[in-house]
Amino acid sequence: MSMNLRPRKRHVPMIPIVSLIDIMVILLIFFIATTTFRRQKAHLQIALPESKGLGGTAATSDRRIAITIAKDQQIQLDGQSVKAEALTEALKKLKADKPAAKLELEADTNTALGILIKVWDALKAAGYSINDVPARIQKAAASSS
Repeated sequence: MSMNLRPRKRHVPMIPIVSLIDIMVILLIFFIATTTFRRQKAHLQIALPESKGLGGTAATSDRRIAITIAKDQQIQLDGQSVKAEALTEALKKLKADKPAAKLELEADTNTALGILIKVWDALKAAGYSINDVPARIQKAAASSS
């Protein structure tokens, strides 16, 4: 019997990197294609009014541009701060840029009536019907009595 003094060459396992890279690229393309990106918009702290009979039931299929009024009378149009005096011009510009855009009013519960009147006047002057700009309200929690 002869003795083999040479060590055997071990077979080094190989992982097919090329096919793994292909799979990673396909996954990357899939995730990029299916991801929805949201626009960052500035947020105001508002407490929406509550109603037992209204709000919270209708599903909105179309995106509405928000006119937000905070407790401290700060107004935002689609996340951008606007002074009450410049709101009419901003609404006219919005109507010229996006004629099919729909608006909604998000006012804090403690918003003064005077600022609401200014917003409604600006809407009217910009050519919007006040009836076409719904106010967002919150469905009141059911009472346990």
